[in-house]
Amino acid sequence: MQITLENKDTHKLNDYQKKQFVKMARLAIDKKDGPFNWNNYQNVSIHVYKMKKQSEYGLIYKVKPTIRSKQHTITNSIIVKLANRNLKTYHKFSIKGYSSDFSNFMNN
Repeated sequence: MQITLENKDTHKLNDYQKKQFVKMARLAIDKKDGPFNWNNYQNVSIHVYKMKKQSEYGLIYKVKPTIRSKQHTITNSIIVKLANRNLKTYHKFSIKGYSSDFSNFMNN
């Protein structure tokens, strides 16, 4: 059972927290499928869920290319475990689960 922190209906995160989770999602994507030039993509949405295990968060991060392509929205599902509760150290995390349209997109 997870707790929803951020989605289209729930807004428990402030702008700073959302930005840090976006940075985390991008870093995870860069580690697995990148690196990417994020100037070529715009945010569509970030959904954040507090998972059952301590310090674990589920992120669903959607982006779309700023240039037109056949694939409009790229969905990334990531489970991260934070090394520190402080989001200032957003880069200190481990990836516990990862699924991304980038993986499929880049291999076609």
